[in-house]
Amino acid sequence: MCHPTSDRDVDAIIDEGARTVEEISRRCGAGTGCGACVDELRERLQAKGACSARDCDLVSPRNLVR
Repeated sequence: MCHPTSDRDVDAIIDEGARTVEEISRRCGAGTGCGACVDELRERLQAKGACSARDCDLVSPRNLVR
């Protein structure tokens, strides 16, 4: 990832209540650079039951405001 965020960090953010890719991005910066990890963030949200396939809010990294 382009921002120094580990899988453990992302999982903790989801466990703390993040329900969208945008929420994760705002909390740690993941997904705000090149966007290569956005699909992985969405998959992590789904795997943890934090959102459904259509509700994870895939947001373009360019649209995220930190």
